[in-house]
Amino acid sequence: MQSGNDQGIAMMFSLVALVILSTLTLSFLNLSSTAVETTETIIKRAQSQAEAEGAIHIAIFHLVNNEFPTELYGNNHKYQVEVGNRKIEVAVNNACGRWDINEGDLKILDALLTELGSAEHADFIEGIKKARTMPSGFQSTNQILSIPGLQAEIKQRLMNEITLQCRSDAVDKVSASFTLKRAIKKNRDSYNKFPPQRIYRIAASNSKGPGTYFSINAYIEVLENRERPFKIIDWKVN
Repeated sequence: MQSGNDQGIAMMFSLVALVILSTLTLSFLNLSSTAVETTETIIKRAQSQAEAEGAIHIAIFHLVNNEFPTELYGNNHKYQVEVGNRKIEVAVNNACGRWDINEGDLKILDALLTELGSAEHADFIEGIKKARTMPSGFQSTNQILSIPGLQAEIKQRLMNEITLQCRSDAVDKVSASFTLKRAIKKNRDSYNKFPPQRIYRIAASNSKGPGTYFSINAYIEVLENRERPFKIIDWKVN
């Protein structure tokens, strides 16, 4: 009788051990599968970013070599480039299609804020003037969010109309938004100014599946220098 009990207990322990072993095996297999999927995603993310960056560099090459038709420098121009066997859409715009926060004409800003729905913004413009007198000026467009004198909603809309990269008091009328165009037309002196046609914003995005999306925004300046034909002013990856 005792021998039967011992055998039963031994069998029970064997079954428990088998269940534990089975659970551990399944967990290991699941972990391995997850690890493989993670590795594949990492590889695809790297490929996605490399292709997006490659598309930006191809667009820069076309700009430097004057291979973009003149009429294609308008607002939100889309241009397809081929990276390997993949076609990626690139947007090329004059950087001066936005109002420059460090150099832009304040008369244009005044008219622009009115177009955006602001009734009173004198204190905000004074805040812009004060920030410009600082040694480093504006280092980010986000800095306008901390300047008092303007409604938060209008500040957010203004963010879509300004830049740090134009470096001119003029605005490119071809690349400007409809709102900014209306603001420029209100002042003849501002309307007759022309910014340099050498600084461009280039944007591209790419995805090779879930978790692999990348978008890149670059500002480049085309230089009249054979040894150094362009300069990257800003490069952001999101």
